[in-house]
Amino acid sequence: MQGEVIMSPEENKRVVANFVEVVQNRHDLAAADHIFHPEFVNHYAPAGRTVPAVQGRPAAAFQQFYGMLLGAFPDATMSIEEQVAERDVVATRKTLRGTHRGELWGLPPTGNRVEWEFIDIFRVRDGKLVEHWTHMDFDALRAQMSARPHE
Repeated sequence: MQGEVIMSPEENKRVVANFVEVVQNRHDLAAADHIFHPEFVNHYAPAGRTVPAVQGRPAAAFQQFYGMLLGAFPDATMSIEEQVAERDVVATRKTLRGTHRGELWGLPPTGNRVEWEFIDIFRVRDGKLVEHWTHMDFDALRAQMSARPHE
């Protein structure tokens, strides 16, 4: 496309790493408005479902979801365990670590430390995140939140 910025796979990996650092680790959810492309599409399981932009803001649904997680895990950090990139696609395996200090999905805070693995695949266009697919094991997270200490 005319005017499109062509970036290397390594540059695209840096775009994703910047998103993780700024938005997910520094908890600057507002920065997602600048990191997400105006045409951002968030694909979400079950297969074929997309999460639409809220109020014309492509990052709004992500901000709501991650804001909910930060309410439950205010000390949350996200570490990139592995990244693979080809052309404009970046696959990232990452782990959220945090302490369950707020209610989430009806589960009251337990004080449990959790580690929750994510698999994210992003498509990068013009230096911004334009498309996203994810896999998260919600049952594994619920089990860690529900477990009694030392279980």
